[in-house]
Amino acid sequence: MATTNTPEKIVVLGYGWVGQANALALRRMGYEVAYYDVITPRYHYSDTYYALYEQVRALEKPLDIDSPDTWYIVCIGDRVSMDGVQDISLIENALQSLVPAQGKIILRSTVLPNLLSGLRFDVYVPEFLHELYAVDECLNPYYFIIGQRSPGSLPSFLKEWQKRAQRIFIGSPEEASHIKYLSNIWNAVRIAFVNEFGNSIAIPESNADREHIEKIIDFFFEKKNYLRYGKTFGGHCLPKDLRAYTRLIETSHPSPILRATLASNAEHQKIVDRLPLPEWFSGWDYETFGTHLFSSIEKKWRRLNELPFIRHIRSFLKPIAARVMQYLFPTNALDTNKRLWNTLATKNPFYYAHSDTKSRQKVDEFELRETGVKDYEQYISEDNNLRTSLQNNTGTTCLEIGCGVGRITEQLAKQCSHVTAVDISPIMLSIAKKRLSNVPNITFLETEGNRLPVQDNSVGIVFSSDTFNHLPSPVIISDYLKEVQRILVPEGMAKIQLRTGQAVYRWRWFYGVSLTPDEVRTLVETTRLTLVDLTIENNKSLWITVKKNNTSSV
Repeated sequence: MATTNTPEKIVVLGYGWVGQANALALRRMGYEVAYYDVITPRYHYSDTYYALYEQVRALEKPLDIDSPDTWYIVCIGDRVSMDGVQDISLIENALQSLVPAQGKIILRSTVLPNLLSGLRFDVYVPEFLHELYAVDECLNPYYFIIGQRSPGSLPSFLKEWQKRAQRIFIGSPEEASHIKYLSNIWNAVRIAFVNEFGNSIAIPESNADREHIEKIIDFFFEKKNYLRYGKTFGGHCLPKDLRAYTRLIETSHPSPILRATLASNAEHQKIVDRLPLPEWFSGWDYETFGTHLFSSIEKKWRRLNELPFIRHIRSFLKPIAARVMQYLFPTNALDTNKRLWNTLATKNPFYYAHSDTKSRQKVDEFELRETGVKDYEQYISEDNNLRTSLQNNTGTTCLEIGCGVGRITEQLAKQCSHVTAVDISPIMLSIAKKRLSNVPNITFLETEGNRLPVQDNSVGIVFSSDTFNHLPSPVIISDYLKEVQRILVPEGMAKIQLRTGQAVYRWRWFYGVSLTPDEVRTLVETTRLTLVDLTIENNKSLWITVKKNNTSSV
């Protein structure tokens, strides 16, 4: 067991569940541990290790405690497309940030064997962890696999883990990667086979059918892990790793068994959709009872509110409620808004910066970036007004209101000569700066919520999405539009998303004032901006494009 006086220091890059498990295990061993991540992490093991979390400090930069005795453990995730293409760009970026480091690098991310040669690290130690027990499995690993390109000294904590391991393999990084994929794919193949065989006994239509299948399967396989009839394989690793490895094999020859495993799993999912089946092979549970309960209540509440007499009552009470709320909440709306968004940025910045993603609160860097590219194309590059302005002015300066974590900012910077990105939340801005630290033509600025900290007549294009639809007052929207008029150059343009349709309850986190198209037109008229376009996108969102005329600047 290491002691607290060891000279070795550890920095964990990527503080998801794997990174946290490594950090907590190392703190239990007495090491000085820090972590670096672009977002404020959600603690996965706080129920058990709350005190240890307080002993792992966050770094502003990856190299803040760099020294010859520092070991960097890279636990950044990969992404695999549905056709099996592995994206390791985040891993590459993390390793690139460590090029100047004096310390050495341990890679724990899952990377295909053929991609490892292009990465710079000292030791490859793929993880074999189950999420629920990951801290203990770091300390007492069953599989301990080390991949090194050349013999070299290992840090004391790896030597300690090696002593405690049940099975040990030492070889090249490529060999270590093959074992990692072999483990995950073998689990997937077993799950798919057992489920397919179970379906050959009977296609279950009831719990009695399921119990009949289990009786046969469990007798033969003795209720062993990954060998019980139940759900399809899913989770963080198995589907993506199987897709990636299958594609790798098929670059040189067919892989009928692995390809069939994917197909079998997809076919079995049709049964799982009809009849809930147990998940014997993993403790991961993404669809909690609480989530289903809340969803059910919310749907019933919406149906109730759609009844004609309820809508009539709401319409009658709306002006009264507005006055009551004004009396009950007389405090500064801007200060309240700033506190709210700092709180949300601490909880889950990627989700609250853009909640309309397929993965919802489980959105990751890859999906966030994909939505940024998609929305940039839809709302900016395919917009005739903005596209013309960008093409005709290669030196265009842009400003984004409510940049969040830089989802759209990243794309704007590729087209504009300079981007000023403002946000009310300093926590969101801190994450955006980390995400886009290698993009030189962006300036991030904090705003108080209704003022833009830039000079008059200095910006060619203003863009804002997912922001004005959360503003709590028409007065704040009006203030912002007047600021837009002030900072735009003559003939400059702004495109802004607003909320419309049925009002949102004030206690919901995404509350924002809802405006009719006529109310929007009236607001624009008071700002000396010209309304170029007003488009209702759906029942809760509309977009306006406004222009500053030559005469507006005088």
